[in-house]
Amino acid sequence: MSESKAALQAFKSEVAAWMAENVPSDPGFLLPLTFLEVGTEQQLDFLREWQHKLWQAGFLGMHWPTEYGGQGADSAYQFIVDKELGRHRAPIIFNTIGLNWVGPLLLDMGTEAEKSKYIKNILSAEEIWCQGFSEPDHGSDLGSGANACR
Repeated sequence: MSESKAALQAFKSEVAAWMAENVPSDPGFLLPLTFLEVGTEQQLDFLREWQHKLWQAGFLGMHWPTEYGGQGADSAYQFIVDKELGRHRAPIIFNTIGLNWVGPLLLDMGTEAEKSKYIKNILSAEEIWCQGFSEPDHGSDLGSGANACR
């Protein structure tokens, strides 16, 4: 889909105005700069609410299908939102693993049931996804009998 420059510029103005009005200035506590730095429930709750607010405004999952909570728009729109988030020094979007890894994978390879169950919740921050790492024979092998729950 190819969008006109005029339409994209109008959207950029709309997003910039929304950001100017809605990006929180000072929540009263230290905001993390990456999802790895989230260390308190207060930070997590704040960032979940921020992501939900972005999604409700229609600024997350711009190019994801509408039937799963996205906007069904050209990816150029999400690029504009992402640039404006940076320009307005907005808080991070915490659910990066869900939004950048799990969601796209499910949209590409997931079943209809999986898409219906997970995609909207990833966008809205109702569910936060993470990735676990396992090191066989080094104490964190999740599949070994030594670490089985008893």
